Amino acid sequence: MILAMLTMGWSAEGQIVKTTDVTVTNWLSKGQDLTMHCKSKEDDLGERVLHKLGNFSWHFIPNFFGRTLFFCSFSWDGSGGNRYFDIYVEKRDKDRCTDCKWIVSEVGPCWYNATSAAYDVCYGYKSSLL
Repeated sequence: MILAMLTMGWSAEGQIVKTTDVTVTNWLSKGQDLTMHCKSKEDDLGERVLHKLGNFSWHFIPNFFGRTLFFCSFSWDGSGGNRYFDIYVEKRDKDRCTDCKWIVSEVGPCWYNATSAAYDVCYGYKSSLL
């Protein structure tokens, strides 16, 4: 019962809302460490270094206005600088996952599609934060 209460919150309308979990896993092909820094407008999750196949997870209650956004920078040896990606966009992700799993490779992040049971929804990196 307590665990269920920790994974839920309340919406502005007084409805119970589940938290969303995001997990990012280092999937770099040459085994390099992945340095990542994720944040939202309200929360800075800090810089993390993920070793090969290592992961970092966090959870949150999506904004009741539907505007939750977490964005991340990624870098590794030979990456030529930071790469950027919006790892959670409420309009894109709210109906497809509450346990959002990502792998990050040299070509971009791939989302775990529970329907196909594979990381088969892949994106390229953004050219900058803007």
